[in-house]
Amino acid sequence: MVQYTVATVIAAILVLTFRLPSAVLGVYYPLLLMQDTPAASFRAAKKCILFLFFAAIWVLCGAVFVLGSPMLHFLWVVCTLFLACWLIEAGEDHAAATSFGLYVATGIDVLDDARLSSDARFENILYILLSLLIGIATFLAVQYVLAIDKKQNGVQRGLDTRLLILRNCLEVISDGRTPGPLLRRRVRQYFMIGTGRIRKTLLELNYSRRVRDEQNSAIGLIGNMVEFTYSLVEMPGQAVPNQQARLRAIVNAIDQVRADFIAGSAPEPIPLPAPQPGELRHSPVYRLEYSVAILTQVYSSHLIAERVPEQHAEPKGLIRPGAITDPATLRFAMRASLAAICCYLFYWAVNWPGLSVALTTCIVTGLSSAGASRQKQMLRFFGAAIGGVFAFVAQILILPRVQSIGGFSLTLAAAIFCSAWVFTASPRIAYAGRQMALAYESVHLTDPHYNVGLTQVRDRVFGIFLGLVAMWLIFDRLWSRPAATTMTQLFDETLDCITELPARGSVEAAPAVTRLREKIENNFDKVRDLADAVLLEFRRERELDLTSRRRIRSWLPLIRSIFMLRLAILRRGLVGEAGVDDPRVAEAVATSTSVLKEIRGMSTVDVSKTPDPPLVARSVPIPQTTANEPAVVRIAASLATVSAYLREDVLLDLRGT
Repeated sequence: MVQYTVATVIAAILVLTFRLPSAVLGVYYPLLLMQDTPAASFRAAKKCILFLFFAAIWVLCGAVFVLGSPMLHFLWVVCTLFLACWLIEAGEDHAAATSFGLYVATGIDVLDDARLSSDARFENILYILLSLLIGIATFLAVQYVLAIDKKQNGVQRGLDTRLLILRNCLEVISDGRTPGPLLRRRVRQYFMIGTGRIRKTLLELNYSRRVRDEQNSAIGLIGNMVEFTYSLVEMPGQAVPNQQARLRAIVNAIDQVRADFIAGSAPEPIPLPAPQPGELRHSPVYRLEYSVAILTQVYSSHLIAERVPEQHAEPKGLIRPGAITDPATLRFAMRASLAAICCYLFYWAVNWPGLSVALTTCIVTGLSSAGASRQKQMLRFFGAAIGGVFAFVAQILILPRVQSIGGFSLTLAAAIFCSAWVFTASPRIAYAGRQMALAYESVHLTDPHYNVGLTQVRDRVFGIFLGLVAMWLIFDRLWSRPAATTMTQLFDETLDCITELPARGSVEAAPAVTRLREKIENNFDKVRDLADAVLLEFRRERELDLTSRRRIRSWLPLIRSIFMLRLAILRRGLVGEAGVDDPRVAEAVATSTSVLKEIRGMSTVDVSKTPDPPLVARSVPIPQTTANEPAVVRIAASLATVSAYLREDVLLDLRGT
């Protein structure tokens, strides 16, 4: 937050000092580049700059070739909006592709300004590019100077912080005390935030495939542990046998894991808890026990470092492979661009060019599913409304009494700090923080002089509202896919991907397995985001949609555990560890595959129409092991146990709905 606030204030002073017109994007743009480390921000900036230069060339060509003909100019606007929407869906880097849309939307507004001469329009387009480059350079410099961490260990820092909060909370409970308000608030905070931001940070770091695999597993398991601890704190329920002693053992295990993480070594494997009957296995205590055990088992750096060469992920291009011929991408671009074109026609038909911000609303709020898109639209509206309120208050009560650049900078810093705080609070509401910053900056930094009127705030809020209405009436109704339908389909696809993981790996197949694992991890995050978006959908099938959402959220922790246990077996099979040829290992993998295939499609079963669930009761074989067995055999036993628990949970959920 401090880095972005300082960079924004410095960029604002620079663009105001040199009196650059239409420079608001240059001050706002660093928020799109806000990454965990300077190296990650620099990589993101390179792609953004490429898109910005492409956008500048595109707009300048429009100014040269079509500005004199109204018909050609309109056709150019249509093509520009379609291209911007297509790039947002087809681009590998969403922030970089969005930069093209932001620039051309501003460029269209400049070219349509009849008050400016042709030369002034041409200059303003270049000034916009210059202000963007100033904002990017300023942010990169400030982040490098103020960066807390220049060694790319932001993921470890995030994991260690979560483990420390869990450890402190569980220690208090193990002593028979109730966690204090501060500790409860911290647990609730990390439960609400989730692991989306830390996963995004991991993707930005230049880690090898092996390290990224292990970090992804740790992120998922520690995220589950946060959820289980939150349940233990907020809904303790009936205490399990020997609960305090078991919690102290979990605290000791977390201490050892944290010490191993700090030392950069693989944790010592912890014996997996024995299968538990009845309701005991649903207790947060038992789920914390097997989560900690699985966490120590999935790490295998010391086993495979010498046998598997380090493989760094190949750099991604600018456009997704196959996006040019993908019908879904074309349909998305047609829907979003049609909404933007209708807004363009409307505000020129009523002669209200101040509503041009509707184009930006249509470009940046479109997502593949209707529910997710509506969530982003609501965040944009409320974020812009709050930013507009800040702008009103500053312009009416504060800025008239400010006589220096220092006072203006302090006022700007306060508003930007609040926006950055919302942006960094949680990925679910981060977009609202961006809109708060953009709304405030649009009022006070669009022109290089003090703005004495309030029409810009009014036009901006009404323009956003126009864009939202267009998206609701057009985008959400043409070839749209409800978030609930997308969520259930993606959930079933994730189950299929897990079953495709081989029981025994090889060095040659490692890249393919890594791609499959990354797809599964991304699907987990998307399913969770779509589950949030389902709450904003009000269809005729809403009751069934909410039931599917509840089931999926309930089953995901066990499914993620199955996925990670299979990865642990796969890695040990990769180096031929003792016990990988044991028949019980293959049997456990086959059992998990069978269970995942059985529960496919169960999230959408309507028990009111199907009283007898299509999942029959049966016992799942669990191999018996001893403490002297090889680690991979004990992991296989845990895999079979978790698979049995998942199947029984699904059956009980269907019967009890």
